[in-house]
Amino acid sequence: MDIFTIFTKGGVVMYPILLCSIVSVAILFERLFALRKSRIISNSELLMHLAEKHSWDELKETAKKGDDLFSRVIYMTLSDPSSETDTQKITEIYAKKVTEEIYSHTSIPGVMATLSPLLGLLGTVLGMIRIFNKFTEAGGNPMILAGGIWEALITTAAGLTVAIPSLIIYRYLTYTAEKSVGELEFALEKFIVFKGQKDNEEK
Repeated sequence: MDIFTIFTKGGVVMYPILLCSIVSVAILFERLFALRKSRIISNSELLMHLAEKHSWDELKETAKKGDDLFSRVIYMTLSDPSSETDTQKITEIYAKKVTEEIYSHTSIPGVMATLSPLLGLLGTVLGMIRIFNKFTEAGGNPMILAGGIWEALITTAAGLTVAIPSLIIYRYLTYTAEKSVGELEFALEKFIVFKGQKDNEEK
């Protein structure tokens, strides 16, 4: 028996279960692309060198050209007049803003991991109701009962088949996001130190 036949026998609930699997895989590839290292921190050595030299105008222009989150936070911080009086607070505000982008969509595979087995269970319950209805109409023919139970269990198996990989995807993306946030925070802390040194020298 081929997969298409099994899918068809699973009933209408198989379609939302299939959708759950597609969503989880799509989020995986989207987040892997969005959380690649060059997207989080790129050209950090040059930016840190400029910060260490206190070349703030050049640093601002260099950060403006960057398409990574680290460059964006530095540019927004240096463009904010309030950063002259409280660099750390302003940097943290903009860092929080981009951190939300890092965690964006990472919880969706977790939702799919929870939803798909529930859909599978729903399909099984509906299938069992249908089977027992036919069983009663056929006057208690045990062949109908035996042949229908395995069809009813298809959705449960399908739901678990989708839930397990989705949970793995969720855990992996959460780990990747946390790692990316940690790297970004570490780099920004160094930037804050260099900016603080400049402010102290001016005082």
